[in-house]
Amino acid sequence: MESKPMAFCDTKTVLMYMEPSWRFHIALKIPSLRKAEKATPLIINRLELYDNRLIVNDTEYQMRVYRQCQADAGLYNGEVDDDSDEYGFIISYAESIQPGDMLLTDEGRKRRRRGCTLEDLQYDCPARLNSLPCNHYIRLYVFGSMSQFPYTNMKMYHLTRRLLTIFFGNRVESWIIKNLNLKDKVLRWPKDGKKPIVQNVKFGHYNTYKMNALLSIIDSSVPLASLKTFGRIEVEDYPLFRFVEHLMIPHFTYYNYNTALLDLFSIEASHVSLTTPTTLIDGYLEKLILKLMKELRPIGVRYSILVKEKMDLTKIEHTKLLEADRDCIKLEMGDDAVVVVQYAYTDKKTWLNIEIVPKPNKKHRISSNRSPWASIRGPPF
Repeated sequence: MESKPMAFCDTKTVLMYMEPSWRFHIALKIPSLRKAEKATPLIINRLELYDNRLIVNDTEYQMRVYRQCQADAGLYNGEVDDDSDEYGFIISYAESIQPGDMLLTDEGRKRRRRGCTLEDLQYDCPARLNSLPCNHYIRLYVFGSMSQFPYTNMKMYHLTRRLLTIFFGNRVESWIIKNLNLKDKVLRWPKDGKKPIVQNVKFGHYNTYKMNALLSIIDSSVPLASLKTFGRIEVEDYPLFRFVEHLMIPHFTYYNYNTALLDLFSIEASHVSLTTPTTLIDGYLEKLILKLMKELRPIGVRYSILVKEKMDLTKIEHTKLLEADRDCIKLEMGDDAVVVVQYAYTDKKTWLNIEIVPKPNKKHRISSNRSPWASIRGPPF
C-alpha cells in the first residue's frame, strides 16, 4: 500500500500529545513540520530559565563554553559557565543585552568593565595573533548528548535567545505554562508570537524589573493562580498584584517587622500570604485589625500571616465585634460583609487568616476571571 503524508490537522493532533521537547526536536529536524508545530496548542508543565540553561518539563538544555587556547598561558582552559570577551574577561549581564532582552537585576550594571562596549564583544582569540592551534566552542548538552557550535560569532546568550525563539517564538495557537520559574538575570524572550497563559510564577528577589518583564510576556487576560517571591520586598501595590489570585511574599524591608505589617492591606491581591514566621507583639494584632477596618474591602479578599505562636483573640476589642473566642473572631464590615480572623493549622504551620466573607443572609458572586478588587477599583490594566 502506498504511504501518504498526514493531513495538516492530523499532524497537529499527533504533535499535541507529544512531549514538548520531542516536538521541538522533530520540528528542527523536519522543516515541513514547523508550521504545524507552531499552530498546535502547547502545554508546558514546568519552565525554568537560568543564565546558561533552561528546563522544559524534565528536559534540561545546558550550555557551557569549552576553551582550549595555547596562545595565552594565563587563560583557563576547559569548560566554563560564563561568556568572555577577546581578553578573557567575563562579559557582564548588561553587556550581553540584545534588542528585545530585558534586564532583571542591577547586578550587571555594577560589574560593567570600563571601556567595554557592545562592539567589543566579537571574540578574537589570542591564538589568531600567533597562529597557534585553538579550539573554542559552545557545548549544548541535552537528551544525554552533546553538540558543539563555533564560538567565533556566537556566545551562550545568543544560543539561549535562539533556543527560546525556536521553542516559543511565532506561536499562533494558545499555549500554557503551568509553572514558570525565572532564575536568570536577563530575560531573552522572543518578541513575536502569541503570549502564553501562565498559571504559577516563582522568581527570586522582588524588583520592578522582574514585574515589568513578567507583565510584558504573559497573556494578561487570564489571572495568575500564584506568584511567589523570595527575599525582602518593598511594600507597594504593583498593578500586576491585582491580577494575581495568590501572592506569596516573605517579608518587608523594614527594621520593625510588626510596623511593616500595617502596610499589608495596601497590596490589592486576592490572597496575600506572608511566609516568614513572625511573633505579633502584645497589642499589635489589635492595631492590625483597626487598620483593616478603616475602609471597606471587597468580599473574597484574604490575608494570611505565618506566626510562631497564637495569641488569645478574645483580648481584641472593637465596636464592630460580632463573635469572639480564643482562635476566631468575627467583625461586621458594612452592610454586606463580615471579617473573619482565625487561626489555621496547615502543613504543620500556624497561620493567622484574615478573610472578608459575605454575611450569612447575603448572596455574593465573584467571577473566576476577575479580582475581588475589580468591583471597587476597576480592572487592573
